[in-house]
Amino acid sequence: MPDQTLPKRYGNISADQQKDMRGLEFVRGLADGTLPLNPMAETLGYDIVAAEPGRVIATAEPAMRHFNPAGTVHGGLAATMLDSCMGLAIQSVLDK
Repeated sequence: MPDQTLPKRYGNISADQQKDMRGLEFVRGLADGTLPLNPMAETLGYDIVAAEPGRVIATAEPAMRHFNPAGTVHGGLAATMLDSCMGLAIQSVLDK
């Protein structure tokens, strides 16, 4: 995995900015900090850490805020991370 040198930022990337980038360039920008992560990543505390064509790695360290009433990690955390990873993996193979 690449060394991360930029601090993570959160926000949205305009459609105009996205259409000027190849998919892999976009996803790698999320991973290396040159582009902001989506606000959901900030809310749930997950990170996109690496990307290659068709493959994206996201990480999270579950905390108390992720627990369900039974005291285990809520499935919504995993589901959201899977949704993000799968969507970004598809995007990573798209042209401009």
